[in-house]
Amino acid sequence: MKSVPENPVVRKPILLSVSRRLATVHRWLGIALGLVFALWFASGTILSFVPFPSLGRWERIAGAERISVDKVQVSAATAVTAAGNTPIDQLRLISVEGQPRYVLSLSGHPLVSVSAVSGKLLDSISSEDARNIAERFSALEAARVEGPFDYDQWTVHNGYDPYRPLYRLSMHDQSGTELYVSSRSGEVVQRTNRWERAWNWVGAVVHWINPTILRKHEAVWHATVWSLALVAMVVPLAGIWLGLVRVVNLRRSGRPGISPFKGWLRWHHTIGLFGGIFVLSWVTSGWLSLDQGRIFSSDQPSLEQKERLRGISLASAAKAFPLNHLQGIAGSREIEFSALGGHPLLIMRDGNPRSSAIDLHDDVGIYRISPMLPDELLLAAVKSAWSPSGVLGISGIPSNDTYAGPRSNPLPASARRIALDDASRTWVHIDAESGRIIGIMDTSRRAYRWLVDGLHTFDFPLLNEAGALWHVLLVMATTTGFLLSCTAIVLTIKRLGRMRR
Repeated sequence: MKSVPENPVVRKPILLSVSRRLATVHRWLGIALGLVFALWFASGTILSFVPFPSLGRWERIAGAERISVDKVQVSAATAVTAAGNTPIDQLRLISVEGQPRYVLSLSGHPLVSVSAVSGKLLDSISSEDARNIAERFSALEAARVEGPFDYDQWTVHNGYDPYRPLYRLSMHDQSGTELYVSSRSGEVVQRTNRWERAWNWVGAVVHWINPTILRKHEAVWHATVWSLALVAMVVPLAGIWLGLVRVVNLRRSGRPGISPFKGWLRWHHTIGLFGGIFVLSWVTSGWLSLDQGRIFSSDQPSLEQKERLRGISLASAAKAFPLNHLQGIAGSREIEFSALGGHPLLIMRDGNPRSSAIDLHDDVGIYRISPMLPDELLLAAVKSAWSPSGVLGISGIPSNDTYAGPRSNPLPASARRIALDDASRTWVHIDAESGRIIGIMDTSRRAYRWLVDGLHTFDFPLLNEAGALWHVLLVMATTTGFLLSCTAIVLTIKRLGRMRR
């Protein structure tokens, strides 16, 4: 006689009413956002291989003309007067079409150019000038000139605002190179090629929801993407809860396996159990990257801190370098007038950091040429800017430092870290090549580094040192998210089909 096995203990499912409501929310948000998630993960993978095109600062300077200082007939102080009373953020001397000009960056306004020969405000450059500038910069022939215009897909970021309107020059080469020249300063400010543009249409443009018609309205774009990411966080959060409840209830009912479902829903449930946490962290970190001061502190100094860091106005700094002093300088492609801790500076650049030189005007009128600003001056200037907080010390920042900047934009070798004696344990990262503040890191910004840079791009020290392993793991994670999204799309199509019937 066969023995009858004992019936397993069957317990009631948990939280049925809550789960049903949450499932409804998860289902309908998934229907609305399934395609968005799939596009985010696919485009994020592409973006990790092909970043958004940009022209680096040193590349821009290296391709610029050398300044014929013997043609300079007007001092920088005169150029400041010609620009009016608007506060100045930056004052540079460059050369355009063989003619030296001062370029002034004004707070909240477009760039202003002043002739270094006549001292008069300069009009926008012509299309023919733009052609000559682009051809000299690239050593290529320009096939077509377009503009001037304010926006296109590759110059839509607000960082280009001071330089607008822009000319776009299509160069005659196999790479399909396009250069963008500012009509205000005569500088090449952006460069793209056919390969970058093609991949970025399905990479960065999709990932950042960055079409020109939306992105050129900064506030509208930010509100749209921020709100969408906020709503999108509910989908994986609800999915993780529901997925775990289903597993627990499956165990309580005595049934084997990890999923009670069949077909596509089983795939969706199984992938979600293993990849849901990544999806949630990835969407949340993307949302946090749009913070703009709501949760995290700013990493940039205030206008008052910038002024206190300089110690004197740029107008006063310009007066410290008379015309005859400028005419003794040769070979530079860009000369910047600046100040730090009350000391006027003249920064001469020739296309890479090692070629830079700083003319430091001392209190007693002595000029000293140095490749880097001394630590003592950097310390004194930061102490003054962040008074009454004291400073604890200054140090260099090794390339493998945990907080040496995101993988995509690391701190330069000339960066210095100045630690403040305040409650937030603030670090000021300052460039000893120019005295420019690169960023500020307090307790809040260090948390941002892990919660945004770390979670969103796997920017962790061990992975950064592991070479290609970082990219392999990132692609595996984004592929998991993409597959999870694809199962949601299939389920959406099936459900909508049943509803239609």
